[in-house]
Amino acid sequence: MDTVKIVAQRRSETGKGPARRLRGAGKLPAVLYGRGDSVALTMETKELQTLRQSESGANTIIDLSIEGGEPETCNAILREVQIDPVSREMLHVDFGRVALDELITVSVQLDFVNIPEDRFKLERAELTIMMYELSIECLPRSIPNVIAVDLSSFEVGEALHAGDIALPAGVSLVGNEDDTVVTALIPSALAEAEAEAEAEAGLGEPAPEAEE
Repeated sequence: MDTVKIVAQRRSETGKGPARRLRGAGKLPAVLYGRGDSVALTMETKELQTLRQSESGANTIIDLSIEGGEPETCNAILREVQIDPVSREMLHVDFGRVALDELITVSVQLDFVNIPEDRFKLERAELTIMMYELSIECLPRSIPNVIAVDLSSFEVGEALHAGDIALPAGVSLVGNEDDTVVTALIPSALAEAEAEAEAEAGLGEPAPEAEE
């Protein structure tokens, strides 16, 4: 797991007006939560952009240095980023303190690999992904960048559940093991048509409809 150094400054002004002025100056308002009182911060927007574009993204462990008042250094993780729905500009960021020797819960992206597309196409099956992230628990430095889901032996008609996914050492699943992650099924209309065709071919004629 990557570690990124970020320098932030304490801020005393809060509210929409000061936040707009900060963003206009290329800075971003933020709040650090956990282990005591929350701390209002400001930091360079470009530092957050670099963090979000890193390989580990939101799950990067941050070595956060806080300037102003009582200087402080701590480890943190990105918890939430508020985005303007129109401009896609970052508006506000929340961080959470973490201890490197304590378990935390995070969501990690699933990476579906070795998909047998030719076989699915031949059997006219549709691959449907139900979950793109998995909630896990582990120590901060054990957070995987992504979790690979190998579908090389996945068969048509099967469903892969959260509990079926192989997790790295030291990582455990949070949530329901029976949650469906991905399926490979023949569309119902096509399946019904094929079943009827097989029945007709086997019996010579379709079975009579039941009387109501």
